[in-house]
Amino acid sequence: MKDEMILPLLEEAAEKLSIKIHYDDLRKGEINTSGGTCVLKGEKRIIIHKKLHTREKVDVLMELLSEMDFESIHLPTEIREKLDKIKDRQQPAGVSVEPH
Repeated sequence: MKDEMILPLLEEAAEKLSIKIHYDDLRKGEINTSGGTCVLKGEKRIIIHKKLHTREKVDVLMELLSEMDFESIHLPTEIREKLDKIKDRQQPAGVSVEPH
């Protein structure tokens, strides 16, 4: 699946998780990041550097969404598998997570 198709699906998944996505210039001044999450006025937000290539935006969004509970969100199998792989990589060695 092409990045141009994946990005809107990930943005939609974030929206369903009540997470707002903003694209902004994150490489000015002392800030130099591709993106991250924050809570602003009680709302979860993902902020991504607006000048990244689509592939990089997808990578940042995948990394950040893999930290969320996306099980209840419908996603194409290819995207879900990638999110699961990233989530598995983030687990410390020897730690297993029991489903609730």
